[in-house]
Amino acid sequence: MPQFKVLKSVFCAVILLSSVFLLGQDKYVLVTKPSSVNDVCSRHGLTNLSQSTSGSSSHGIFLVSSSSVDPTISSDSSVQSFESNRSLGVAELSGTTEATLVQSTTTILDQLPGRAIVTYFGSAVANYYVTQTATSIARLADVQSTSNWNGSGITVAVIDTGVDPNHPALSGVLVPGFDFVHNTPGASELVDLDPAVAAALTQSTTTILDGGNVYQMNSFTAAILSQSTTTILDGPPSSFGHGTMTAGLVHLIAPGAKIMPLKAFSGDGTSELFNIVQAIYYAADNGANVISMSFELEQSSPALQDAIQYALSKNITLVAASGNDAGQILVYPAGYNSVIGVGATSNTDGKSSFTNFGTNAVFVAAPGEGVITTYPGANYAAGWGTSFSAPMVAGEAALILQARPGYHPGDVSNAVSRAFQVPQMGHGRIDLCQALSSIGVGKVCP
Repeated sequence: MPQFKVLKSVFCAVILLSSVFLLGQDKYVLVTKPSSVNDVCSRHGLTNLSQSTSGSSSHGIFLVSSSSVDPTISSDSSVQSFESNRSLGVAELSGTTEATLVQSTTTILDQLPGRAIVTYFGSAVANYYVTQTATSIARLADVQSTSNWNGSGITVAVIDTGVDPNHPALSGVLVPGFDFVHNTPGASELVDLDPAVAAALTQSTTTILDGGNVYQMNSFTAAILSQSTTTILDGPPSSFGHGTMTAGLVHLIAPGAKIMPLKAFSGDGTSELFNIVQAIYYAADNGANVISMSFELEQSSPALQDAIQYALSKNITLVAASGNDAGQILVYPAGYNSVIGVGATSNTDGKSSFTNFGTNAVFVAAPGEGVITTYPGANYAAGWGTSFSAPMVAGEAALILQARPGYHPGDVSNAVSRAFQVPQMGHGRIDLCQALSSIGVGKVCP
């Protein structure tokens, strides 16, 4: 049975796509017409477990269970697809690549220029978030100084662990999302913490940079936290903060865009195929123009592919991480046609040692080493992995769609492909000036 891998959620430092283990095989994703589900379940001894209020059942996507699978289900004309739900848990860094921080946290964080609060499109943020190397090589400041393209009018859905809804950089751009882990509206990843810890974390917002210091979150990620925060984060769930980090990178590139947080992963990095499929349908039905996905499947899934095709039919641009297995490996959803698969590059425009690579695996690349972004509690973290490259491209897509609202996903991909050449990284590392200048809106950068 194919394994489902997730970018080791969290502040992904060299966030390896870790191997996973199946937690159970009695749950399945059934795709059938809503009017047929009861008959299908009756014929094949299935129990319909679908209780989601997110509306996925209207698309004929159901979570069912069975103690033994009826082999005749595959020949049932009412069944479009039937597959294991693949409940999973992230193993401890058992990927194929050795995760090392060649850019140590000392050089990435300790030597940052004087810490200060600046205003960034109406939000109070840390200066090193805006002026970091990743934004410089992508030419973000050039775009912002010579054009009005900031993603305004565009909504980017981020399928991840949720978001800190109170982060000063993000609170003003969030639109209502959904928590598919707990089947409730909203998508706060603070629900993964003990309530007392969550309260203490959010209370630290007034000291965003007071006594700021570097805190090693795990062996692969470092966060910049206020002194009032570091002591409460000993031993958070292994992937806590990952969604806030990916959302922060969308906002960094497209600060005028709205962000729709969709929580399909728990704070410990676990998820189910059903959650992810639901999240894609939800984004497509609730106004998303772009979907950012920092996870992977080793092999294609019929239900996932159907969801991707539905989103494409709604003219939604799809962006996904190409994975961190250090090989010419095709993973999904990045490997589907019309999905922009994103690899990672260094701050000197080299192929990152951990990223997947090759024309088939990577459409385009973006910085993915020591990228500084938002972290829960008004804090910031540096992350390594294609998990953080993908949302930067999602932000770029938002800029393109603001400039050309009538663009289809293929048009957006073509613009994104105007990039800086990097060997083995598809069309190369993103260049916002080249991309926007290529769509006929005039000279965008000096």
